[in-house]
Amino acid sequence: MAVIRRALHLSGVVQGVGFRPWAMRQARARGLGGGVQNTQDGVRVVLEGERSSLEAWLRALEDEPPPRARIEASRIVTEPPRGKRDFAVEQSEVSVRGSSTRIPPDVAICGACTEELFDPADRRYRYPFTHCADCGPRASVLRTLPYDRERTSLAAFPLCDACREEYEDPSDRRFHAEGIACGDCGPGLSARSADGSVPAGDPVEAAAACLAAGGIVALKGYGGFHLAVDATRADAVALLRKRKERPTKPFAVMVPDQAAAETLVQLSAHGRTPLSSVHAVVLAPRREAACRALGLAPEVAPGVEDLGLLLPVTPLHRLLLFAPGAQPGRDPARFPALVLTSANRSGEPTLHENASVRERLAGIADLVVEHDRDVARPNDDPVYRSAPGAPIPIRLSRATAPIGIPLPDGLRADPPILAIGGDLKCAPALARGGEVLIAEHLGDLGTVASADALEERVRGLCGLFGVEACAVAHDLHPEYLGSRIAGGLAARRIAVQHHHAHAASCLAEHGRSGPSLALVLDGAGFGPDGTVWGGELLRVGLLGCERVAHLERVRLPGGDAAVREPWRMAAMWLERAFPDGPPRLPWHARRDAARLGAVRAIAERGTRSPWTSSCGRLFDAVSSLLDLCDDASWEGEAALRLESAAAREAGGAGPAAAGPPPAAGAIPVADLVREIVLGRVRGEAAPTLARRFHAGLAARLAAAAAAAAGPRGLRSVVLSGGCLQNRLLAADLRRELVAAGLEPLEQRRVPANDGGLALGQAVVATARNAAATR
Repeated sequence: MAVIRRALHLSGVVQGVGFRPWAMRQARARGLGGGVQNTQDGVRVVLEGERSSLEAWLRALEDEPPPRARIEASRIVTEPPRGKRDFAVEQSEVSVRGSSTRIPPDVAICGACTEELFDPADRRYRYPFTHCADCGPRASVLRTLPYDRERTSLAAFPLCDACREEYEDPSDRRFHAEGIACGDCGPGLSARSADGSVPAGDPVEAAAACLAAGGIVALKGYGGFHLAVDATRADAVALLRKRKERPTKPFAVMVPDQAAAETLVQLSAHGRTPLSSVHAVVLAPRREAACRALGLAPEVAPGVEDLGLLLPVTPLHRLLLFAPGAQPGRDPARFPALVLTSANRSGEPTLHENASVRERLAGIADLVVEHDRDVARPNDDPVYRSAPGAPIPIRLSRATAPIGIPLPDGLRADPPILAIGGDLKCAPALARGGEVLIAEHLGDLGTVASADALEERVRGLCGLFGVEACAVAHDLHPEYLGSRIAGGLAARRIAVQHHHAHAASCLAEHGRSGPSLALVLDGAGFGPDGTVWGGELLRVGLLGCERVAHLERVRLPGGDAAVREPWRMAAMWLERAFPDGPPRLPWHARRDAARLGAVRAIAERGTRSPWTSSCGRLFDAVSSLLDLCDDASWEGEAALRLESAAAREAGGAGPAAAGPPPAAGAIPVADLVREIVLGRVRGEAAPTLARRFHAGLAARLAAAAAAAAGPRGLRSVVLSGGCLQNRLLAADLRRELVAAGLEPLEQRRVPANDGGLALGQAVVATARNAAATR
């Protein structure tokens, strides 16, 4: 039989996912010679042998690739045979030119490593850094590409003889596993109490004892620090809220496995995927009886329907969920549960450095458990919402970012373009070649630390891939911190209007360039007319954006103060809905007459009270009017309480009145607010009225889109903005649009909130750049 030789060049997620060991085993099983190596652009595989054997290897690649590999492009080159009979993992190709391969994601501890972790006979028994080729840190330890141990923060831990033997044994599951270690050669764990003392004995046991006593423990994971308390102790949860100054915002809860999660919440079929595959925090409707039976503290997630759950990510998490020395296994109705929340203050960058965490967590954590493996790329837990059809992404980070989205319409970013995103939920992006790479969630740009972290993140992104951006895209708002930072990151700045960026983000996710209609519904975005946009019907393409209509406008009394105090927006919508004076409501009994009068006065004068078409602020107003939330301690609290009330309406709320036809430029909703208020006066329950509000708003928005679609010859409607993460509103709107013969385009890979803004900014900037050079 004739011997042939082929060289395969594969790109995508092919490093740090066990591809090289897989390639070697498959080749040797078929008698093929050659080799495999990591390169700057992915993986190069050389196969030499009989044609039938080579074709069998290729079929295996197609039918049963490494589970976590994702091949996005491939190229096969025929080469002259060289008589190569053996197959080896070769030294990685390192070049001074930029890399184009994907960054391998961090992977939660696998089943095999978990068994070793709890096996007293195993040499890694209870070792909190037990990993193999199928699991462990990747992105969070990576300093430069290609992915090899010497280019990670594990380079500081040379392998012992036993680990070296596993690393070099093709039959071992730790063969070429760059993150392996053991207690003799790997990272170590240490603990320190709030008073600076070091507890005697095992740090894991010290942490377990602290949790059992109702204390707060800071834990260093793959990408940074979390704070943990026993989720069944109301006193511990209350203490965490007090010390972290987080009065009501829900906490996530870590449970042992998926069965435990499904005991506590109602997961959709698709909601199970991010929970088990990337160990994300998944928000889903709680099962009240099961939560009570477990003894879950009500203070974990007060006033909302959803409960956020995640599964153990690191070996340390596994060890802490079980008493010292215990084996995994549980009563189906009783299992351990830990509150696990980011150690950083809300909106700030992830805490990840040992040197600063003790100072930053002074007065918060009773015990800090840290390790000596540096975090090269900080990350946080990704967050999704369980929903019919597909989970809704809320935040992309560990294991889900960086994520690459192809540029639509054959666009190419040559040279590359940076995009900052927004000042809230900032997640910058880099457009290079034919795609946009969206980085991990960074946080809100409200502090010097977060601004520094943004600059470090974008410079690191460029450095990792060896590129220099020719321009930086940013929000149109001149006062955004991100807009000011942009000036120091590239020679040229490209401003993109907030809601145009939202719509373009969704278009890019669907591989489209427009034109299309877009309903962009969020809290706020700077409009070119100087008003605050947020309930927009647009005609969009990559190069342009036309405002077709918007929600009725009211004043935003006191600017940002109205975001923190939803009752202010309730006052504005009451005046709009009842120009002759509103009926008396329980809402009025909670108002201070002097403050209410002052708010009305500044609105009437227009003092610090711009006009707004914000959908988010409309939700705030209705939430306050239904006695659900007058003052918000976290972004979106009032709207989420309104949605949670609506979700409790089991019998159907009855249809809302159709409302007047859309006027030119305005989508009327004052009549809907009036209907909700009058229902409250009649004594209808808040859940019934909340559900009616959702349905009525969706009907009005869809009617406006349908009225605009026909004359413009358009059929697709982009749905973006943070309000579209509302499960009920999204479902109602989708149903109304389909009934009108329109095609809704929703975001299911990239967040519809401001975490997806950078994608839209990058796409618009690339399109403008391309148009300017034609």
